[in-house]
Amino acid sequence: MDKTSVEKAKKQFLKKSKEIGRGKISGYDFDKPFDAEKFFEAYKDTGFQATNLGKAIDIVKEMRKNNSSIILGFTSNMGTCGIRDIITYLIKNKLVNFIVTSTGGLEEDIIKTYGNFLHGDFEADGAKLRENGVNRTGNIFVPNDRYIWYEKFCNDTLKQVYDEHKKSGKIITGIDIVQALGKNLEKMEKKEESFTYWCHKNNIPLLCEPLNDGATGDHMYFFKKDHPDFAIDMVKEVEFMYDYVLDQEKIGAIILGGAVPKHFIMNACMTREGADYTVYINTGYEGEGSNAGANTNEAKSWGKAAPDSNNVKVWGEASIIFPILVAAGFKLD
Repeated sequence: MDKTSVEKAKKQFLKKSKEIGRGKISGYDFDKPFDAEKFFEAYKDTGFQATNLGKAIDIVKEMRKNNSSIILGFTSNMGTCGIRDIITYLIKNKLVNFIVTSTGGLEEDIIKTYGNFLHGDFEADGAKLRENGVNRTGNIFVPNDRYIWYEKFCNDTLKQVYDEHKKSGKIITGIDIVQALGKNLEKMEKKEESFTYWCHKNNIPLLCEPLNDGATGDHMYFFKKDHPDFAIDMVKEVEFMYDYVLDQEKIGAIILGGAVPKHFIMNACMTREGADYTVYINTGYEGEGSNAGANTNEAKSWGKAAPDSNNVKVWGEASIIFPILVAAGFKLD
């Protein structure tokens, strides 16, 4: 190899640069006495998804500082795992203003007032679990007697709502059923662990989209066989959501996972040229074109998120990320 070629190659490695970027990348200094506030603040300077989480913490603080109406959306797995208890904390203490979840999130929250969900194993033998009447979600086991109890609880509530509306002549809405489920939890000993109960108690709207999925959908199927005129007005929930969003001065959206809850919230925000603040937490991949994978820039293109920097997606599993966000954004104030 001649010297000229070597020098040319060397220059490729030693290309002159400009100082493009902002601030120093650094981690938390554990040599100093531990300080929770500084620990959370350090996420912003760590890089990768930690920096996105740091931005999410700042956005949540900004939501609260500016008295935004905070809409919390989450998929059913958040009701399955212990995140359910953190969601309950937020609603019990009126730290969020509106909830949107899926059917699994609603019914599993309610079921836990009857019986606990148990630690299991991702690698458990599904056929053996089935023989023993145990359902598995990830590494969480749910004995089927929980669902047997829920069948009676749900059917009793459906019958109650159905009878009331037969007398009044009004059309049943999903809102009516969810509110009745929350009210009927008053008799449960563990009711205060339930976010459905606290939404009822604190008059915080809870929408379940779509309500005719999951075990609740199963029970509606059999209920309709016995009551052919049973019907639910699905439009009312859309009207309720859109009216709420349009009536708020500022909207902040915190959304765990993707699917219908995420889309239902963000689609409603199109009516006002986007949510003022947006925090997504999910593992969706943008390249697949999914709802979960869509980042905040894609949301801006639809007018779902405001066209500024008050939005972020934290790519990560919510059972790890969300407790940190709540500790830093809600608890430390």
